[in-house]
Amino acid sequence: MQDHEPIIHALLGAGTRYEGKLFFEGRARIDGVFEGEVFSDGVLIIGEEATIKGAIRVHTLIVRGGTIEGDIHATELVELHASAQVRGDIRTQALFMDKGVLFDGSCVMGEVHDLDEPTGSPRSAEDTSPDGYRDQPSRN
Repeated sequence: MQDHEPIIHALLGAGTRYEGKLFFEGRARIDGVFEGEVFSDGVLIIGEEATIKGAIRVHTLIVRGGTIEGDIHATELVELHASAQVRGDIRTQALFMDKGVLFDGSCVMGEVHDLDEPTGSPRSAEDTSPDGYRDQPSRN
């Protein structure tokens, strides 16, 4: 039997609850309840029964269902599949949203810089928007 899913390096399974900060490499999946912050240069998968409250900052986020309450910053891609519920703002380079997803927030798409940049100190008030992101230079 061939496994078509890539290896999961970390798993917070159904029936588990975790509060705090989660840092991981590679791929991680959350099927339980998580409250806090997630940071990674990898891929985070949110399962059908998962409940997430807090900020997510990853390379790629795949939401196969479940509920997220908090802002999402994915440097590459956010995928929201049917039955997912997301309440919060999304900042990413590319977004896929399936029919049947509940999304309550705003989305900014385009070039997304390193994961650390939004939490870094701004250069000045003129080049920082109210949400803490640095304004992108004009490409005329």
